[in-house]
Amino acid sequence: MPRAASICLERGCVKRTFRSGRCVDHAPAERPWARKSARNQTASSVLRGWERQVRPRALARDGFACLHCGGRERLEVDHVVPIAQGGTWTLDNAQTLCQDCHKVKSAEDRRHRRQ
Repeated sequence: MPRAASICLERGCVKRTFRSGRCVDHAPAERPWARKSARNQTASSVLRGWERQVRPRALARDGFACLHCGGRERLEVDHVVPIAQGGTWTLDNAQTLCQDCHKVKSAEDRRHRRQ
């Protein structure tokens, strides 16, 4: 069923609306929530590559065990040098840690970043 015609939401404008509730003259150039920064666009594609390629290879390379304590449960793949400190999304910057060791390492990374 087609939508009923409506007039522009701008005060005093009686033109018909398109989709945004505003006429062609008053429609925003783009939806602000649809914009993505260059950082977010590259991060999402890099993250998919990390999850599909780097993470499984790091787990296999490290023998599916935590490099710090040797645990084999609740494993996570961590960046040796955090991205915020200039690290890369490559296999040579990945290491397998259990959740507990990862929390400790992340806390240390935050402490070093503050100094």
